[in-house]
Amino acid sequence: YDQDVSFIMMNTLWTENMKSGFRLSKIDININNSIKSSKNFFSKKRVTLFSINKNLADQNIFQQLQNFESFYDRIKKLGIHEIYCCAIENFTNLKSRFISMNINKIKIIPDENGIFTKHLGMLISDSKDNTIYTKNYMAVITDGIIEKWWEDIQVSKNIEDRLFCTEMRAENCVDYLYGSE
Repeated sequence: YDQDVSFIMMNTLWTENMKSGFRLSKIDININNSIKSSKNFFSKKRVTLFSINKNLADQNIFQQLQNFESFYDRIKKLGIHEIYCCAIENFTNLKSRFISMNINKIKIIPDENGIFTKHLGMLISDSKDNTIYTKNYMAVITDGIIEKWWEDIQVSKNIEDRLFCTEMRAENCVDYLYGSE
């Protein structure tokens, strides 16, 4: 995003949602010094993807991860091959934090430079202090095509001021999946 768009996005409600039916492009992702294509995660599979922000020490992030971890088996029984968590962070830091939180089932998609997040339209940048972060989102993706999309609509410059994951709950995913069987 250019600086003007980023500034507008941080100071207003985001009203344009990612659309169901959007086909994900092939994006290279660095996982532990190995490059994998986004197609490795999404091709010929039905997956759940959700985001967390950079503040991995935040109690709300811990609760969100625990929520998905506790619903993991139920979500998989509803036809999901895998559950992925995407964060703008490197693999080593994410893996270490997941281990310390005892998050063992959810798979990690590290998006250190925000390229994948930008592709989804969920990258927020702050030109004043040169930081990037992600808007909260969740999706069910079938064979690389977004089947269902959720996102929180309030975006604020300060992480503390943002609404926390009102839509990005495992229960919402389960409710959707029960209805799509």
